[in-house]
Amino acid sequence: MKKEIKFTACEHLDFSDNYAAKKELISSGDTTKVCWNRPVIDESFPKLVQFCKKRGRMNNPEYCLCEKNKGCSDYRDFEHTVEIDMD
Repeated sequence: MKKEIKFTACEHLDFSDNYAAKKELISSGDTTKVCWNRPVIDESFPKLVQFCKKRGRMNNPEYCLCEKNKGCSDYRDFEHTVEIDMD
């Protein structure tokens, strides 16, 4: 079953299906947003990340979900609509 999630985050975050990671819900403040859960073999590598169209993988699931946690000076608010599998 798929669920549609709408939330505000940086316009450059990438939630396309181009990755070997799975979209996962994350609580950010008082709202639910989306990050990526990567299949990693070595636990020293981050599992929960964000992907940016400008800067690639960011090793923190909170990066760019709001201006306070922006990863660069290119942050711009944008309303994302993301479909996520609810297995």
